[in-house]
Amino acid sequence: MAKKRRVVFYIADEWHKALASLAGTCGVSAEEIVLQSLPDDAVAGLFFRCRIYLPELRWDEVAQVGRDAIREHLRAQYMKGFEQHLARLGMSLESTAEEVEAAQKRALDELRADTAHPLLHQIARAEEDSAYLGCLYDAWKRANAGEAGYTVAQVDGHDAAGQRNGQLWAVLKDGQIV
Repeated sequence: MAKKRRVVFYIADEWHKALASLAGTCGVSAEEIVLQSLPDDAVAGLFFRCRIYLPELRWDEVAQVGRDAIREHLRAQYMKGFEQHLARLGMSLESTAEEVEAAQKRALDELRADTAHPLLHQIARAEEDSAYLGCLYDAWKRANAGEAGYTVAQVDGHDAAGQRNGQLWAVLKDGQIV
């Protein structure tokens, strides 16, 4: 079994808050995020082998390459999701802010106009979260088009305390509320 060593270091409170938030979204601790961010043995060994050929190579340069790669990966993922969000509303990256606002308003108006299936709880959430609005609107259109896996149906409603409070209409994808 590999030996383990305890290392203690200090970080600014703001960094720790950010780490704790990041860790919470992944279901791990802030310490686990730090541990996953450290280089493994193979990286450390490769760094020292590279220094034979490039003696002025510094670890901070290598670490910056990693940070830049992470930022670029996250930006690419964000842009991919943002493009998908805009596409759900019939917009693209070339759309103006006014066009996107109008598309969001139109989507909300169409959802509200479905008085046969009032999606009160989902619409309330969609008014606060534009990404959710795009997903809800897309699923609602698919359900109305009869696409397999998408339905608008009555489900058991629950309040914040988990108490059942009657039936409410919801858009479902594969039997799960969108």
